[in-house]
Formats: sequence, C-alpha cells, structure tokens
Amino acid sequence: MANKSGFDRFGRIVEEGDFVRLLSIRPSILRRITGDEYADVSAMLGQTLSVFDVYDDGLVWVSLAWIRQDGFTEIHSIAVDPEAIELVSKANGE
Repeated sequence: MANKSGFDRFGRIVEEGDFVRLLSIRPSILRRITGDEYADVSAMLGQTLSVFDVYDDGLVWVSLAWIRQDGFTEIHSIAVDPEAIELVSKANGE
C-alpha cells in the first residue's frame, strides 16, 4: 500500500516520515489552547518537525515532544495546511 501524501507550500509531495519546517499555525488552533500548552504549540513555529501522519484527504499532521522536569514526555500534535509547511527532507533521504 502506498503512503498517503499531502503537499507543502511549493506543491512538493509530503509523506509520513518526511521532515517539514512549520511556518504558521492555524489561528483556530491557538485560540483553543492556553498556558503551557499554548507556549508549547507556539514553540513549534520555525521548527523542523517529522510528519507522523497524512490523512486520506491530504491533511498533514506534525508533532513535537517535550521531556518535562518530572521525566514525563508530553507530545503535541497539530494538523497543518500546505501553505504552513515547507519540505526540508524526505524520509528516504531524497
């Protein structure tokens, strides 16, 4: 079965495992969160993130993990629009 794919702002194919730079976050996402979660998600801007899923409709999902002082890991995942990401590298090294 072939990987599902989405696109970046230049129309390049983005698939699970690829790395993308996050250029913007939907305002609707930021309006729904507060406090530490807002700070974490906002910190994803400008980061190179791994694509962990692409939905059938091409919606790309990225995530970032933080290891907290108590040793627990917290992960935030968001859906991103094509114009919000830029392909940095392919999972297969291309």
